[in-house]
Amino acid sequence: MSPDPPINPEEARRILEELASAAGFDLIGVTSAEPLERGGERLREWQEAGMAADMGYMHRPVELLSNPKKLQKSARSVVSLGVSYYPGEHPENEGGGRVARYAWGRDYHEVIKERLFRLRKVLEEALGVKIKARGFTDAVPLLERSAAQHAGLGFFGRNSCIINGDVGSYFFIADLILDLELEPDEPGTGTCGRCTRCMDRCPTGAIKAPGVVDARLCISYLTIENRGEIPRELRPLVGDWAFGCDVCQEVCPYNKTKATKSRWPEFSAEAGTGPYLDIVETLGIRDEEEFERRFAGTPLTRPGRAGLLRNCCVAAGNLKLGEAVPPLILVLGEDDSALVRGHAAWALGEIGGPESLAALREAADVERNEDCLGEIGLALRRVRDRTESVG
Repeated sequence: MSPDPPINPEEARRILEELASAAGFDLIGVTSAEPLERGGERLREWQEAGMAADMGYMHRPVELLSNPKKLQKSARSVVSLGVSYYPGEHPENEGGGRVARYAWGRDYHEVIKERLFRLRKVLEEALGVKIKARGFTDAVPLLERSAAQHAGLGFFGRNSCIINGDVGSYFFIADLILDLELEPDEPGTGTCGRCTRCMDRCPTGAIKAPGVVDARLCISYLTIENRGEIPRELRPLVGDWAFGCDVCQEVCPYNKTKATKSRWPEFSAEAGTGPYLDIVETLGIRDEEEFERRFAGTPLTRPGRAGLLRNCCVAAGNLKLGEAVPPLILVLGEDDSALVRGHAAWALGEIGGPESLAALREAADVERNEDCLGEIGLALRRVRDRTESVG
């Protein structure tokens, strides 16, 4: 069997760009498969500061997360691809739970993976060689943003997002690790200048320094990756966000002038749940089967039923959503999850009123979980204090 013909790295890079663009990718960059040393240093400092919270996958060894060859020994190049997911601006909130823009449509993991595999196949055909590759987006232990910056897709903004001077930061990063030598791009450059809007406007103050986000305070972490309670002192700061948060990107000048709607229909509001969750409807989801039927194929399955209902309780409380009181009362009295019952109590305490007061009193007599009882007691005090101040 004759060996594969030699490939010119510069010509292969040109062909890759043509094929990736034809496949719908908005940004294409290449870097070598060498360790991402600076990214690894930043990661180590972040881990040691405790800012990774309880995200186990971000506590993996720096040597693993920063080295593409740990994922594929034969790797020679890392192809970083950007896919705009920007679906437009949030319409005015009429009592729903706000959803981060990346989650309005279908699950990006599956959508992008299909096109990545097709890209690998057509690249093999165009070059006439067999390519050993790994394709993924946000699904393997690799510092994808660091790889993207090395590959020229953009620079690290103060909000830790990769910002591209032409399209802003509303884009997914996908990667192909190849055993093929490609002409690399220059690392991405750029600057936020004197702008600190993302740091100033973050609701919880999670951006501790330029490019350093403390996950323990980040609304995206609290509403998606977090499996426990949302700390009581942070709940009012979560506002109406039921899944993720876009504030640090919304205020970014690059996004105000450069963001353009995604060309991928799978990421449109019509393809998934859209910009808001119906809080009353979501609080009525009683079991995992119903939850999967409602949200299968979208990113909103990530926190699980209990996590998403927890978030809707917090949003309802912050919105003082009166129509949410009946489903909150049902959740408080009947939900199998102590996490959900506790947050429902908090929400009823924030909304107040005679119905909330009666339900909290009844729950105080029958609840057996100590954490829930603590939440009920504080909520009762909140309602009584508000009633007395009005009276």
